Amino acid sequence: MKAGLPFTFSWKWLAQLAGFAGLYFAFARFGNVAVVTEGNVSTMWPAAGLAVAGLWWGGYRLAPAIALGAFVFAWQNGVPAQVGAAAALISTLGPMVTVFLMRRYIDAPRLFDRVGDVFLFFLCAAVAPALVDALGVASLYWGGVGKWDDFHGLWLLSWAGDLMGTLITAPALLVWTWPDSQRWTRRKRIEVAGGFALLTICSALIFTGKLASIGVGFPFVVLPIIVWVAVRLGQRATASATLLACAFSVWGTRHGMGPFAQLDLSSPVAELFMGMLAMTGLVLAASITDRKRAEEALRESEARFRLLVENAKGYAIYMLDAEGRIATWSAEAERIKGYRAEEIIGKPFRTFFTPEDAQRGVPEQVLRMAREEGRARYEGWRVRKDGSRFCVEGVITAIRDESGALNGYSKVAHDVTERKQAEEVLRQSEARFRTLAEGLPQLVWTCLPDGRCDYLSPQWVRYTGLPEEEQLGFGWFEQIDPADRERAAAAWKRAVETHMMLDVEYRIRGADGAHRWFKARGVPLRDPEGRVVKWVGTNTDIDDQKRVNELLEAKVRERTAQLQASLSSVEELLYTIAHDLRAPNRHMQSFAQLLLLEHADRLDDTARDYLSRIAAAAARNDELIRDLLEYGRLSHEAVALAPADLRQTVQAVLRAVAGEIQQRRAHVHFGRADWPRVVGNERLLEQILTNFVSNALLYAPPDREPEIAISAESEGGKAVLRVQDNGVGIPPEQIDRVFEPFIRLPNETNAPGTGMGLAIVKKAAERLNGAVGADSTLGKGSCFWLELQAA
Repeated sequence: MKAGLPFTFSWKWLAQLAGFAGLYFAFARFGNVAVVTEGNVSTMWPAAGLAVAGLWWGGYRLAPAIALGAFVFAWQNGVPAQVGAAAALISTLGPMVTVFLMRRYIDAPRLFDRVGDVFLFFLCAAVAPALVDALGVASLYWGGVGKWDDFHGLWLLSWAGDLMGTLITAPALLVWTWPDSQRWTRRKRIEVAGGFALLTICSALIFTGKLASIGVGFPFVVLPIIVWVAVRLGQRATASATLLACAFSVWGTRHGMGPFAQLDLSSPVAELFMGMLAMTGLVLAASITDRKRAEEALRESEARFRLLVENAKGYAIYMLDAEGRIATWSAEAERIKGYRAEEIIGKPFRTFFTPEDAQRGVPEQVLRMAREEGRARYEGWRVRKDGSRFCVEGVITAIRDESGALNGYSKVAHDVTERKQAEEVLRQSEARFRTLAEGLPQLVWTCLPDGRCDYLSPQWVRYTGLPEEEQLGFGWFEQIDPADRERAAAAWKRAVETHMMLDVEYRIRGADGAHRWFKARGVPLRDPEGRVVKWVGTNTDIDDQKRVNELLEAKVRERTAQLQASLSSVEELLYTIAHDLRAPNRHMQSFAQLLLLEHADRLDDTARDYLSRIAAAAARNDELIRDLLEYGRLSHEAVALAPADLRQTVQAVLRAVAGEIQQRRAHVHFGRADWPRVVGNERLLEQILTNFVSNALLYAPPDREPEIAISAESEGGKAVLRVQDNGVGIPPEQIDRVFEPFIRLPNETNAPGTGMGLAIVKKAAERLNGAVGADSTLGKGSCFWLELQAA
C-alpha cells in the first residue's frame, strides 16, 4: 500500500515563505529597531501590521516566514542567536494570536465595514501584543540583554509600537484586497488627488518643524483632512491617508523634527496621536459604510415592496388614512377595482362596498375591528367602478406610531371571484356525480383533502349493512378485515400525504359477516391551482378473481418445486460425477509423473513430451474437477450466516495473497475507515474476495503495475463491497457471461483458468442471500461488486 506525507509540500509554498520573509525584513528595517540592546523601540512597528495582514490573507501557513524575517533582522542587528530566536518566536506568536482573536470574534469577511467590528479589531490588536510582548521583553532580559529595572518601560513601548503598527499598517494593506464600491468618476479622482496633495503638504510642513512655533496641538490640523477623506472617499483612501500622515509623524519624530521631537515624552504623545488618527479614520469610514449599507438596504426594501405591490397578481394592496380614506393606490388595485389613482385617492373606504353592506355599516365595523384588535379579516362581495361585482378575501391592519397613535391602515384584498365560481361549479358537479355514482355496481366513495370520508354510495351501505353516518370520517376502516386494516390505512395515509393515486387491495366485511376481497382505487381532484379539493374512489369486488389467482399461484408453486427438485438432482449428479472422476484422473497424473521420474532415460524426447502433456492435461483436468466439486458443494452444503466484519475479511485475504501482490508489484488501496458489517459466512466471503483480488492480479497487462482499490459502503440497508482494478477490462456485452460456468473470454494476458471461478463466486453470493456483478471499461479495468445484507 502507498503512504504519503502528512502535509502538502510545494515549491510554491517555499517561494511564498521566502518572499513574505523578505517583505517582513524590509518592513522591520523601516521600523528602525536597530539596537535592541540599548532599549530603542520603534514608535510604530509596521512589521506587526504586515504580519497580521499576511496571516489574514494566507493563513497560518505563512507563520514560518514571519519567524524567519524576524530572526534575520535580529541577527543583522547583533542580537545573540538564542535571544534572536526567542524574539522571532514572539514576533510570530503575537500576530497569530491577534488573527486568531479576529477570526473568533469578528464575524465579517471585511473587517472594517461596521463600527463594532472596528472596536473589536482594536481590542484584538491591543490584547494579543500586550501578552506576547511581555514574554518577548522578558526573554531579552533572561538572555542577558538589558536590565530588569527597565522591563515596564520597554514593555510599554514595545506594546505601543506593535499596536500602532497593527492599527495603521494592517488596515492599509487589507482594504486594498477587498472590492471597492466607490464610483471613481473624473471629479472623484480630482478630489482624491487634491485631498492627498493637501494632506502631504500639511504633514510635511508640520512634521519637519517648519510650523513648530505654532505649538504641539497643531499636528491635529491633519485630523479634519482625515475626517473629510473618510466621509468622501471610503475605506481605501482613509486607511492610505492615515498611513501617510503617520509615516510623516514617525519620520519627523525619529529625525528630531516636528512638534513631538521637542517633548520629554515624544514617543507616547506620537503614539497617542497616531492611535487617535487611525481609530478616527477607521470608525468614521465604518460609520459611513454602515450608513450607506443601511440606506442601500432601505432602498432595496422599498424597491422590493414596490415590486411586490405592483406585481402581486390578484392582490389589491393600498393604504388608508386614519379616517378610512384611500391614501395610496397600486396598479393591481386599479386592475381589480377599475379606479385610476387620481379618481380614488381621498375617497372613503366604503366606496367599494355593495349598497346592502354599506347600509348595514359593514365598512365602519371592519375599520373598528382593525382599530381595536389590530387586524380584521373579511370576505364578501364588492363593487367595481363599472358596477360589476367581485368577491374578495382581505385583511386590514391598523398602523400606529411609537406613541400608539393611529396613523392609518394597510389594506390587502385578494380577488377570489374565480375560486368562488369554481366552488359553485364543483357543487353542481358533485350533484351530478352522486347521481352517476348511485348507478354504478362498484362501491363509490369520496373524501375530503385530509382523508376523512364525506360520502358513501348506497351500494356501500347495502353491502356493509350499516348506516352511512356511522362510517363517515374514518369509521369505514372498522369494516376492513383486521389482518388488512394496518396495510390499508398506511396506503391511504401515503396517498393523502403525497397526493398520489390510491391503489390497494383489502377485504371488507359484508352484512352477512363474510369478508370479500375488493380493489380500492382513488384519485385526487384538483382545482386550477393544483390543490387537492376532493378524493373520489371506487371499491371493485375481486373476490372471485382472487380465488382463481390463488389456485393458479398454487399450481405455479407446485411446478416450480418440481423444477427445483430436477435442478437439484442435476447438481447432485454433477457433484457425484466430478467426485468420481478425481480418482482415475489422479492415477493418470501420478503414473505419467512416475514414468518420467523412473524411466526417463529409456524414453526418447517424443515419449517424454507426450508424458509431460498427459501430466499437464491431468493437472488441468484435476483443477476443473476441483472447481466442479466446489460448485456442487456450494449448492448442497449448509451455510451458517452471522454478522461478519468485511474489513477483517479483506485483510485476511490480502495476507493470504501477499506473495502474489509483492511479486506483481501491485498497489492496494483501502476506502474509508468505517466499513459496514454484513450478514455472511467468513469462508465464503474469503473465497469471493480471493477470486476478485486474484483476477485483478492475473488480468493486469504485463507492462502495467496492478492498481487495486477495495472499498465498502452502506446503500439503503445493504452493504456493497467493490474491488476496482486497472486490468484489461471486459467488453460490455460480455459482462453477464463471465459469471456463467466454463466461460473464459480471450484476453491479451493469456491467463490460465477453468472458467469456473466467477461461477463459483456467483453461487457463493447466492448462498449468502446476496448479489454479485461487474462494471468494466475495455482496456482500462473492471470493478467487481458484492452486495449483502447489512448487519
